[in-house]
Amino acid sequence: MDAKLILPTNWDPALLPRVAPLRPAYLYGALPREATVRSSLVLPQATEEDVAAQIAQAAQLGIRFTYVMNATCLGNREISEDGRWEILQRLEWLRGVGAAAVVTANPYVMELARKSTPDLELQVSVLAAVNDARKAAFFRDLGADLIHIDPQINRDFRRLESIRRAVDCRLSVVVNEGCLLSCPIRQYHANTISHSVEGIERRYYVDYCYYRCSLARNADVVEYLRAPWIRPQDLAEYEAVGIDLFKIAGREKMGEGASSHTPWILKVAGAYHRRRCEDVAELLVAVQPMVGLSGEAPAPWRVRIAADRLDGFLSFFRDGRCSLDCQRCSHCAEWAKACVSAEGRAAEHRKQIENDLETLRAGSYWAGTGER
Repeated sequence: MDAKLILPTNWDPALLPRVAPLRPAYLYGALPREATVRSSLVLPQATEEDVAAQIAQAAQLGIRFTYVMNATCLGNREISEDGRWEILQRLEWLRGVGAAAVVTANPYVMELARKSTPDLELQVSVLAAVNDARKAAFFRDLGADLIHIDPQINRDFRRLESIRRAVDCRLSVVVNEGCLLSCPIRQYHANTISHSVEGIERRYYVDYCYYRCSLARNADVVEYLRAPWIRPQDLAEYEAVGIDLFKIAGREKMGEGASSHTPWILKVAGAYHRRRCEDVAELLVAVQPMVGLSGEAPAPWRVRIAADRLDGFLSFFRDGRCSLDCQRCSHCAEWAKACVSAEGRAAEHRKQIENDLETLRAGSYWAGTGER
């Protein structure tokens, strides 16, 4: 059975004809300057005309389009008359160009969307952190048509089942999340990126959180296995508890220009469509090597997660035995010995991250020049 996929777009006109045979349910994206949880520095460029053209192209192929407005913080601008007007204008434009849905993490924006453009499907972002039945019911009552569940509970089947029982709207899970499990700075990270446009303009933006998390993964590769991704081979486990759709993250460009990202989107989408892959790591987002503050390439460092050796790994979580107390539990650490391998100059890679973090702490960095 085909998996019902939600795919990112990079605005490459050649992308849609190539993913169409996979019959994705949705395509999603946003203008680079839109306040979302992806910095404009890592997003392919697109104009309103590009967006309208791709929405029309997708519609011809039977693919619905979701526009992303999922910033976790707008600095209260949404409450101001100007901010509210801008949101309403964006929603009206989306309806005019044929978008099917809008996804947001802001409950006030949700209410505006539901009242002003009721024909636009309302989707709740993963950044709303819907991780239990009570939260799911709250957003359902706001009019949610689709809830993208917090990836941090991807392996907590008890909670997934309780959410499914609590609401009758559709549910989605992100399948290729590479972020740290139960990340203590996740909310801060989302907030900093939500304000990245102003930070970039004033030349003080840098993704401090990505450096922090990269250091943690480099120090202990078991973190790659603990991350809340879902192996393509295990999608049926989620369908069994009532998950309707599988969202692939990855609006970030993987090179220069839109077309450089297309092969990666096709690779990941194909793996989840076929329900099979060999290396889980190559499907993940948030694990790509960071570039140093001065722009230098990082020391070579690559991790591989052997998918064919993971049969049975998920049973521990399906049986409800994970307490998130990793200091007292060795389940992931033991499996990592057989499934996770790393190659490259790990110590050099780690030293570079540590040096960059020290540069940030010392205040000797100025965005855009690498010096002060």
